[in-house]
Amino acid sequence: MVDKPVLSMRELVERFVPDGQELMIGGFAFSDPTALAHELIRQNRRELYVMKTSGGVLVDMLVGAGLIRRLLSCHVWNSVGPVPAHCFRRSLEGKGGAPFEIEELSYGAFTMGLLAGACDLPFAPTTPLLGTGHFETRTFLPDKLGQVMNPFGSEPVSVVAPIKPELGVFHVHRVDALGNAQMFGPTGEMRYAMAACKRLIVIAEELVDTEVIRARPEATVVPSFMVEAIVVEPWAAHPTDSYGYYLRDLPHNELYGSLSRTPEGFAQYVDEWITQTGNHSGFLAKLGEAELDRLRLRREQW
Repeated sequence: MVDKPVLSMRELVERFVPDGQELMIGGFAFSDPTALAHELIRQNRRELYVMKTSGGVLVDMLVGAGLIRRLLSCHVWNSVGPVPAHCFRRSLEGKGGAPFEIEELSYGAFTMGLLAGACDLPFAPTTPLLGTGHFETRTFLPDKLGQVMNPFGSEPVSVVAPIKPELGVFHVHRVDALGNAQMFGPTGEMRYAMAACKRLIVIAEELVDTEVIRARPEATVVPSFMVEAIVVEPWAAHPTDSYGYYLRDLPHNELYGSLSRTPEGFAQYVDEWITQTGNHSGFLAKLGEAELDRLRLRREQW
């Protein structure tokens, strides 16, 4: 077995995410790789086709910075409050910001589409969607949903086309040098999504020995042969939580929600928290050790 390249976040974006890249970003309001979004903004990527089940603050930032051309998602909001994702809403309502195309799927349909992609199936059944906005409204994915007759009954069944992202970037808890990645606690759709991606990079909280991975094989969400490269970046999911590592930073979500209510406030946030910090280490330094201590969870070896 060969060790995988260990990249910095800057190198990840430089080498794997050119303008126009089709990009699946992992996380479902937890383990969102926000540090990746920050670096995409620093490098001023453009015309991205982003896929993300739960858009959240991460997608709102990318929309506000004008990086997205197309978006496939279930929803986009700031879950703390909750309050709207202001940049996302302004753009869709034509009240400022760069325009983009959006295609929506229910979470169930999105997940089953990823499962179909992972299993190389022509489609997968999903919960009934006929009559919903998801079924009736289609933009850049006109064939995203369909209907077939139930072979075991008489009623029609909604089906979703396979989703096979060109590139996936996912936050995980730990990884070994070979690329075997593990997560604890909830994992959402991430096992299916990782397996559906044609190329895959993982961002881990820590790099551990392979023997540590082997001691808990049930926690492995993706094996080494699927992983092309790894990034080791503690706190990469902040302000979302990373199970067993740190809590969700509710005050920071509120800060972002407050500032992003206006284009000027969003620009201030980007300048102070993304541009001026230079990299993720600078972002953590701005947060401060006291804040990190407040969020850090005590834990023993899993």
